[in-house]
Amino acid sequence: MKTAALLTVSSLMGASAFVAPAPKFSRTRGVARMSFEDEAGVTAPLGYWDPLGFSSDGDVEKFNRYRAIEIKHGRVAMLAMLHTLVTGLGVKLPGLVAAGDGIPASMPAGINAITSGAWAAQGWAQVLLFCSALEVLAPQKEDKIPGDVQPDTSAFAKLEDKTEEEALAYQNKEINNGRLAMVAWTGATVGALLTNGEDPITTLLSKLGN
Repeated sequence: MKTAALLTVSSLMGASAFVAPAPKFSRTRGVARMSFEDEAGVTAPLGYWDPLGFSSDGDVEKFNRYRAIEIKHGRVAMLAMLHTLVTGLGVKLPGLVAAGDGIPASMPAGINAITSGAWAAQGWAQVLLFCSALEVLAPQKEDKIPGDVQPDTSAFAKLEDKTEEEALAYQNKEINNGRLAMVAWTGATVGALLTNGEDPITTLLSKLGN
């Protein structure tokens, strides 16, 4: 339980590494499809890419909800990919899987910890508690741009202190890094399932060696 609490506090304190604070300007003013083509995340080479037409009705509220979900998944994927690479190198952070039981050295890395059944029920409880704490302590408010879940305090940097161009650049970087992380983690996980839990670095080095 201490691990879950520590992760919650650490995530809130380090939110500025991933979170784009809310600027006072809004980039979604219209209700037509064209209004979304100038949003953050619309970058080369795909530009405005909505092949399934989720935002074709011009519903701003729905678009903002989808964008908030995308950013949240991107942030989780960035942390997950970092975890995959770090644990693949044999590094394990201290913590408790069960009461009085530290993370054993024999704990498999990555997705193999789940598929092997080594991850205890108490560990799942900590994960669910941590995710629930983030949802409660850092909710997405309707009056803020999608992804802005920072507390209303001057302790965190704000995008309104930047020019509109600088703020958009920061948002584009986070969104694109999150998209890349989602694809990377999916590839790493599928690769691990196909190679009996082999981490992506080992897989890559073995292929380069051939």
